[in-house]
Amino acid sequence: MTIPQPSILFLQDITTQPVGGKARGLAQLLQLQLEVPAGFVIQHACAGIYPENLLEAYQQLGGGKVAVRSSALGEDAADHSFAGQFETLLNIEGEVALKAAIDACVHSLQNERAQAYQQDREHEQESTMCVVVQNMVDAKAAGVLFSADPMTGRHDRLVIDAVAGLGEALVSGEASSDHYLLALDNQVIHQHLAGAAAVLSESELKQLASEARDAAAQLGEPLDMEWAIDQSGHLFWLQARPVTTLGSDLVELDTELPEGHVLTRCNIGEMMPGACCPLTFSLQGKGIDNALQHMHVEYGGRVAITPYEWQQVRYSHGQLFIDMTAGLESARYSMLARAETMAQSICGRQIPELKAPSNKKNILRRLWGIWEFVRYLRKAEAIAGEFAKSLRTFYIEYQHNSEAMFAEIANKNFWLTDAMIVHMRSSALSGTMEGVIQAIVSKGNPEPTLDEQAQAAKLFAGAKGVESAVLVEQLDAVVDLIAAHPNGREKFHDVTTAEALAWLQSAQSGSASISFKSFLETHGHRAYKELCLMEPGWVDAPERLVESMQATLMARYQVNTDKPHHDEPLNLNEQPWLIRWLLPKAHAAIRRREYTKSMLVRVTHILKRAYRHLGEQLVAEGRLASPELVFFFTYQELADFVAGKTPGMAEHVKRRKISYAFQERLLFDDIAIGRPQPLEVKAQELEHGQLAGRPVSKGIVEGLVRVAHNVAEAAALQPGEILVAPVTDVGWTPYFSLIAGLITDVGSAVSHGAVIAREYGLPCIVNAQVATATLRTGERIRLDAETGIITRLEV
Repeated sequence: MTIPQPSILFLQDITTQPVGGKARGLAQLLQLQLEVPAGFVIQHACAGIYPENLLEAYQQLGGGKVAVRSSALGEDAADHSFAGQFETLLNIEGEVALKAAIDACVHSLQNERAQAYQQDREHEQESTMCVVVQNMVDAKAAGVLFSADPMTGRHDRLVIDAVAGLGEALVSGEASSDHYLLALDNQVIHQHLAGAAAVLSESELKQLASEARDAAAQLGEPLDMEWAIDQSGHLFWLQARPVTTLGSDLVELDTELPEGHVLTRCNIGEMMPGACCPLTFSLQGKGIDNALQHMHVEYGGRVAITPYEWQQVRYSHGQLFIDMTAGLESARYSMLARAETMAQSICGRQIPELKAPSNKKNILRRLWGIWEFVRYLRKAEAIAGEFAKSLRTFYIEYQHNSEAMFAEIANKNFWLTDAMIVHMRSSALSGTMEGVIQAIVSKGNPEPTLDEQAQAAKLFAGAKGVESAVLVEQLDAVVDLIAAHPNGREKFHDVTTAEALAWLQSAQSGSASISFKSFLETHGHRAYKELCLMEPGWVDAPERLVESMQATLMARYQVNTDKPHHDEPLNLNEQPWLIRWLLPKAHAAIRRREYTKSMLVRVTHILKRAYRHLGEQLVAEGRLASPELVFFFTYQELADFVAGKTPGMAEHVKRRKISYAFQERLLFDDIAIGRPQPLEVKAQELEHGQLAGRPVSKGIVEGLVRVAHNVAEAAALQPGEILVAPVTDVGWTPYFSLIAGLITDVGSAVSHGAVIAREYGLPCIVNAQVATATLRTGERIRLDAETGIITRLEV
């Protein structure tokens, strides 16, 4: 086999030759008309063997100080960068030093860092090293730049780190840098200076940002770039490579939004917590939007549902929002639809920016709208019953190839839309009953006091037989059987989750095994983030459920757990006649709301299994790398991909999966005017050590805080702790028998957490807004759900 001889190619002459990632990136920058220090690349570099024209090429650069950098084939690629693994040598001068530097770069191909990197990523060992030689920049400032923020995944943020002098001190960690975060318009959002004076001027910052954004846009991917500014103020770009840890743009699938509309994460954030995958967005999100449109067809003057237009649900940064401005269009046709009542019902407070449309219909039409809305609500029970009967016939027949399987699923997707319409009607009834009772308690005050909210919450506490509460009781019964088993602690608590599950499912656990099997048969379709098509139900992934049961079992073995103080049960006879008449109906509405939610989740569960099977078929056919990637297509994209129209999407959905992890961590204010923007999260000090929220289950308790942003973090809960979470759904309820109290950032009196807290007699405050960002695990607090006040205590 003939070994290619080393040869020289000047950067401006590079086209399609194999020159390694670093040289390729520099050539691309030159093609974009950006300033790059003059240089050349040595192809097929070999220690001790040099191109015949090496000295001539070096002299062509001026024969002075140069930088010598590795450019291995495969380095700085889109899927693995090898950043920092190979050699870079600066201020090299003279032929002897140049040859030694080239040899050092070649030898670095086999160094421990590079080999470990390759092994960690199961990457084939690189066998060819190219070496870049460039003129040194006499730098007054240098640094690195990311055209998108690698910490948050946001493509609308640009990051610059700068030091005085050479940038090597920054890369090596020897020097602290000035740090800048810039918005899309290149305005500085945040800066941190290492010294008394800034390294960069405002004009230099803007030049860096402008040129980097232009390069990233033309190359079609985020870039990690190195730069230097010489003593005369001239900017040079030293390196550009793809940012390998970033996915697609977080706002790639954002829906259109009319200017000035008021959006909220309240309510929908409880239904769909955190980010949702693109398939869930395009099916569940559209289902919610269609159900809201259907409501307006029934009473709000809408002529028909427009299934291909987004009207009242918006998608931004991977999360769903309710467009309250669009929802208030019904105020034109009904006197019940008012900005004040909508804001209080959905968000628990007034929103001055939310305005009803001015072009309202005449008073007779709006009075008729009230009657039509009442008719819409009165049908909730009958329609839920009819749907429950038809649901018994719902199944999906699995096919043996992806096209047939997708066709089968496509024919059954209407079940999801129908289930959402049924659930939305029952939710509207439950929410209306809550609003009416709250209005009676607060004597029509549109902004009820915390005490009035607490009084209303106490009235809701009598809603017995709520499915999600029964679920917890039944799961607790399984834990009781495990605790009573002579080997329960040894076989279930003191082992791994996998070992505990295996024992529980075996005959060795006795009646606990039978009870657990029965539980899964009844409630196995439920889960954390259960409306997300990507999240498997408990029956398919019982490990997370068992993990919570292990934590609950711990409480059975402990004594003196701090228990909350509860009021005496409500005596309905002491209430005004109107409350006595309305309250049983409100309790029934809450039960029905939870029942229709369970039906919606059951439909979702059947479909999510089918879509996962489709993903497995696409993997078997060699079209997808892993089954879960099927959830990162929108529905229409998946239809086109299965039909063979868009094979390139297989790679793009991998990037979306990376983006999803970033989207999950984003937090938003409860209200957005116009396009939602993620919060720049910073810890907030409580004023006088206190934080206020909405009390929804009365009681007072003191205890240690456990902040859990998701169910996985909740597994660390200890008996008697107070759970602080962004929001809770059914997936959290196994922990309710373990905790002493609950605080959530969002929520209402009829949200899931509130309903279960009341059933368990747990003090609960919702809509605390910044609780997860403010409180810290291990702090001691007083949760006073009599007043809605959370107080930080001395530990």
